Parts: sequence; structure tokens; C-alpha cells
Amino acid sequence: LVGVDSSGLGLGAKGWRASVNHYGGAVVASAGVGASAFNEGSIKQKAFQKELSRKIYRSYPATVELYERWKHGDQLSDKERELYGEFNPSTSIFNYYLRAKCHCTKDIEEVIALVKEAKEMDGVFVSSKTFSVLIGFSVRHGVMAKLFASGLIDKEDSRTYFEYFLRSVSTCLYHQKLRQAIVLFEKEQEHIFEVLKRDDDTISKQKRQQYEKLKNEFVLIALNLEAWGALGKLLSILDGRGDTPLAYETVCQIVTKSAYKGHMLLKKGMKLLWQYEQQGKEVKLDYGTAYYLLANTTGNRSIHYYSRVKIADWVWDKVQPLTSDVPLALFYARINSHSQGKDFLKSLDVLSSLDKLHPNSADTYQMQMLTTKLSGLKIDLPNDNPNKFADCIPTLDSVFDRLLQRREEGHDVTASCINALIAACGKAKEMGRAFETFEMFEELGLEPDIHSYTLLMDVCLTNRRFDAVLKMAEEIESKGLQFTARTGELLVLTALKMRDPYLLNDFLKLYQKQGMSMTEKLMEQIEYFLGKYEEKNEDEKYEIEAVLENIEELTTATE
Repeated sequence: LVGVDSSGLGLGAKGWRASVNHYGGAVVASAGVGASAFNEGSIKQKAFQKELSRKIYRSYPATVELYERWKHGDQLSDKERELYGEFNPSTSIFNYYLRAKCHCTKDIEEVIALVKEAKEMDGVFVSSKTFSVLIGFSVRHGVMAKLFASGLIDKEDSRTYFEYFLRSVSTCLYHQKLRQAIVLFEKEQEHIFEVLKRDDDTISKQKRQQYEKLKNEFVLIALNLEAWGALGKLLSILDGRGDTPLAYETVCQIVTKSAYKGHMLLKKGMKLLWQYEQQGKEVKLDYGTAYYLLANTTGNRSIHYYSRVKIADWVWDKVQPLTSDVPLALFYARINSHSQGKDFLKSLDVLSSLDKLHPNSADTYQMQMLTTKLSGLKIDLPNDNPNKFADCIPTLDSVFDRLLQRREEGHDVTASCINALIAACGKAKEMGRAFETFEMFEELGLEPDIHSYTLLMDVCLTNRRFDAVLKMAEEIESKGLQFTARTGELLVLTALKMRDPYLLNDFLKLYQKQGMSMTEKLMEQIEYFLGKYEEKNEDEKYEIEAVLENIEELTTATE
């Protein structure tokens, strides 16, 4: 989406981790007691704390073992008892122990019990550092919800509770534990949104801003990780609670990424984007985003039909006025979106615009939905079902009449409109009507392009009219039209079906002359033919050798 700086489309690991650390830092600075308070205490407490700090960087079990021996008293040696004295922990000493203990157990209940026990001791209180250790443990073991349900965090103290909520979510995001973050949002939403709705100064402006940034970071990280389930849940929670809207740049990312992936959240993203547009925000689309919105909305059955139509119409309106800069792919996407609608003949207007801006460039093979719709073919029925083609003739005749009516009404009927009908006749297995449609070029004073001849050749090849294919190939050369890859492929397939190595060699030389690339599948078909073919005379043997040489050259050129 235009207006979103490329550096902000998806924050890199460094960017969002720094942002998360910023949130966490703000909580630490405002909660609990400063680190200097932890250094206060008796000489023996300081000695024990120094020993714990030395051990914790070497061994967590050794740290736990020393603290617990000190706690029981009778397990200390005489020298240790003299050095450390009676069991008299400070908040700082307990935090060292808790940190080590959290690396020696996976039981959140045991950890919570230790903290509750410590709260009853003189000189020990639950500090910001204590909760930092608890949050880290909960994130590692996926028990964040149990921590908040333990009662250690007083929900009556809304300011502190909100700060710890922010810190917990930011820690989850830092470690990319989105499931835990969304569980926390889901479990605590009642209280969090109640606090946010208050008009008093319980939650400072800075904390509210941190919440908004964190919420948007959550969405961006989920998009970056393609965690669609977590993202959908978060958007539902925020929408259901009437929360403040996501930032415009974040909404742009939801629309862009979900359009590119064809995800069902595109509908929700478009709803958010339209809200900004209703507020006066100017929304612009680049051609890439417009293409993915059209292409991946058209076939997205998780989005209701009328919503798909609304999105497609909105996108097409945004790329107006049409110029030669609009890529062919965007026209094809718009044609396909019309083709799935009830009034699929609107595609003829798009085709006329396409031919004006990109003359002789429209490839009808890129319009499969439209040609199927024009043919009247019932694609949901098997090929051996006689009803599959029951509506083909009436549908083709009605489209034929519609083209003539457009002409009489003064609307453009271009070569691509006729080409689409030729392709539809081919799908309906109506070769006669395909030739009748081809004659419309002369009646309307139009010149058939290379795509017109290619489509008619395709119909003839399907009906084994090899002579007609070769005749049209001669007409293409006489008019000096540039062969397409599909034209060359049809000629080679004709030679294979006719089992004519001479003709095959001529068409392979044409491939080289026109600079066309051969598909791997066509190459396999040629190799299969040569493997089964038996030379009738010496001349055919030399011709087969020439074919092999041409194939080798084409393969080398392709590589």
C-alpha cells in the first residue's frame, strides 16, 4: 500500500525486539524498589549474597543446594555457619535463589508456593525482579495464565497489574511465544479493557501509548511469522471489546499480507481500512497489491460473494484512470473477478480497455474463467455426462448476439472479445461455431492477431483437423505475425500426431528462428515419439538425427 515506508512493512527481529525491551524497561523502572535497596543488609547477608551470585553463573543446582542448606541450618558446615550466620534472607538473596530454582524445575505450582512462602518472611517482599523471574519461567514453560491466576498479582492495584500485563505480553512476543500472549489477552481481557476504559489517571498516558504500540507490534510479528490463528483471535478480541483501532500502517500490513496469501483475514483487514477511508484518510494502491487483492479475493470462498464483489469494485476504482502503465496481470485478475459474478459480460468492457492500452497483447489463455463461462460448459459434471454440454449452444449464441448488439450500441468490440468467444467455442467442442466467430473479424472490419490464429489452431488440433492447422500456420507466416510459445507448441504437437519427422524438424527449426522456449512436458513428448518411432528408410534416419541435434540445441539454449 502506497504511503507505507518499505522499512516499516514488517519490522525485523532487531526492530521489534528493541521495542519490546523498551516496554519491559518501562515496567521495571516504575515498579518495585530500585536495585540499590538490594545491596543493603548485614555483613553476613552480603557475604551469602556474594557467594550466591558467584555460584549462579556456574551452576543453578549448586545455587539451589546452598540456599536450601542455609535454610535448614543444620546442614551447613561450621565454617559456613560462621560465615553466613542464621537463615535471614533478603529480597535480593531470595531472587537469586528463585532464579536458580526456576532453572531446576518445571512445576509452576512449586515456584508459586516458594514465592508465597517468602512473602511471609521478614525482610523479603515480591519485587519487580521477582516477577521478572516468574514471567521468564512462565514463558519458557507455557504457564503464563497460571501465573496470573495465582493471586500473586493484585488485580485491585490496577496500575501495577497493568504494568505486569504489558511486561508479560512483551516477554512472550520477544520469545515469539504468540500462543501464550494470545491466551493472556483472552484470559485477562475483562479486567484489562475495564481498566483502559477508565477516565481517571490510574493508567498514565505513557502506559496507554505503550499498550497501543504493543498491540500493533503483536499484529506485525504475527504477520511476519504467518501466525494467522493467533492474529485472527487477537483481532476478534480487540473488535469485540470496541478497543481503539490499530494504526493505519498496521492495517495496511494486514491487507497487504492477507491479500498476498489469499487468507480469510483479508475481509477483516479491508473493513479496518475502509474505516480509515471513511474518516478522510486517502488510501492509494500500488499495482502489485491491487493485483493480489483481485486475484486472491476472486477465488476465496471463505469471503462471502457480495464482499468479494465489493472488494474487487473498490480495487478497480482505485487504479483508475487506466493507463498503459497498468500491467496485463491486473486486467486478467479483473476479468476473472467479473467472470465469477452473475453479470460476467462486464468482462467485455475490460477486454476493450485492455486492447486499447496494450494492443495485440491480450492472451486469452490467461482468461480461463471467462472462456469457461462464455462456453456454457457445466464444469461440475464429468466429461462423459451428456448434460455437461447441454447449455453450450444457447450460451454461445447469446454471447454472439451480445457482441453484435454491443457494436450496434456504439460500444467497442475488439479482437480480444472475439478471441474469447473462439476459445469458448473450443471448450464447447463447437469447431463450426469457432470458424463462424473467426469470420466476425472481417464483418466488423478488424484484423485477427496471433492469439486469434493460435486459438483456432488449438480447436482444429483437438478435432484432428491437421490440414487446417498447417494452413493457418502458413497464413501466420505470410502476415509476418510473431509466433507465441503456444503457437509453436501446437505446431510441434501437430507434427507428433501426424507422425511426421520431417515436419517435426521444420517446426523445431522454427522454434530456434523465433527464439521460443520449449516446455519440459513438450520435450518429454518429443523424446517419447522418437523412442517409439521406427525409421522407414535412410532419409528418415538422417532426419531423426537432425531432430535430436535441434532438441539438444534448444535444451542448451533453455538452460
